[in-house]
Amino acid sequence: MYSHSPTGEYRLLLYKFPTGPAPDAQGGSYVLVLGSGQPPRCIGYPDARELVFSPSVLFRGGLHWHKEQNERMVVFDTTTELFRHPVVFVSRCTNLFEMDGMLCVSSFNYAAATIDIWMAQDYKSEVWSNKYHVELPVAELTTRFGGFNTHGFWVVASSDGHLLMLLKFSDWLLQVDMDGKLVASFHCKGLAYTRFWLKQTLVSHTFFPALERYVVNAKPFI
Repeated sequence: MYSHSPTGEYRLLLYKFPTGPAPDAQGGSYVLVLGSGQPPRCIGYPDARELVFSPSVLFRGGLHWHKEQNERMVVFDTTTELFRHPVVFVSRCTNLFEMDGMLCVSSFNYAAATIDIWMAQDYKSEVWSNKYHVELPVAELTTRFGGFNTHGFWVVASSDGHLLMLLKFSDWLLQVDMDGKLVASFHCKGLAYTRFWLKQTLVSHTFFPALERYVVNAKPFI
């Protein structure tokens, strides 16, 4: 869901999976205007199928994804409602997030057990700089908490502006700071986390009460 700035409307970016070989059964991207009662409008770009199960980061009017399949970044411009592919470096096991009003990329080096965090110093010109280089005490943490899940890491920005990393070791979820020091740990068998961000508030728009079966304080509709 995103805000379309030229109209002030809230819209959903959807993807329809292909249902057969016929031209009208091909998959593609669609835009749905919330509260309009109109059917979704097709905008093409069948390659968006690779983005369906990946979280996006909204930054400067664009939804950003990282595609691990070909190590590229994809941006959906919420004003023009077109996709584009910035010519920027990305690597496997990469996370996107926003910090201090800038787009950031975190990249994990399996062999060296290090995390590099790059920041777009000039977003328009695609100029990036290395902001942090973190060496993880994997051997020490493995001794205490069990095997390290190399696919289980995520970088988040805390409310005070600092960066923290979430790491998965066996049945433990660990919180580590930018110096590689353990901040907190949480034990739960079968624990897993998602890469979706949750905001604590939503603006109460006028079309919400108009929805069928709308109830105040009911379960979230998404």
